[in-house]
Amino acid sequence: MVTTARTPTKQQLDASSLYVDLLEEAKVRIAGIDAAISGRMGLPVLLTREFSYLQLRMLCEVIALGCLTAHGEIRASQAAKLQKEYAADKIIGRLEELHSNFYPHAIRLSITPGHAHFDRLDSGFLTKAELIKLYGKCGDQLHRGSLKKLLATGRRTQPPNFADIAGWTNKIITLLNQHHIASFDNLSHFICMLKRSESGDHAAVAIALSPLPE
Repeated sequence: MVTTARTPTKQQLDASSLYVDLLEEAKVRIAGIDAAISGRMGLPVLLTREFSYLQLRMLCEVIALGCLTAHGEIRASQAAKLQKEYAADKIIGRLEELHSNFYPHAIRLSITPGHAHFDRLDSGFLTKAELIKLYGKCGDQLHRGSLKKLLATGRRTQPPNFADIAGWTNKIITLLNQHHIASFDNLSHFICMLKRSESGDHAAVAIALSPLPE
């Protein structure tokens, strides 16, 4: 069978460029969480938790917007209502209806001259269900709470324990560090890296296209 090589479309190139920008934003927010929970910001425990959960909430939205960006070839994803949506859970829910395999797959990438291979990770990353759960938890954390809750908990000082925040952050890092997103027709693929190397280079997205039969 004769096959025809393809090159990325302008839409795909534009989407990959925007996706890189989102990954760079994610890196800044992840660094902010690390600075907060390590004490380098000098914030009280309560403000550290609030700041960190705000960044986690924003990271959920960055991931959701990245999914929407990567699947711009799906006509329904261009609907005005979805294009204006910012809530991560709503974006994820709508994309689920349009394309069940829309969510990023965490991978381990191996690159040798002239060849790239990746294996999917089975665990340790933020799953689609966990993103929805975390987004809701962030909303709860970013409210002061009711008077009833205040009376029940009293005026106790919170201990400086940020294990939950670190756990969520590590799951996000594992997801974004190296991941793969397949198009609706499975003929186009985004291979994404939070950093090109351990030296701290910029984020990168490579577009892989399956050849079409002639």
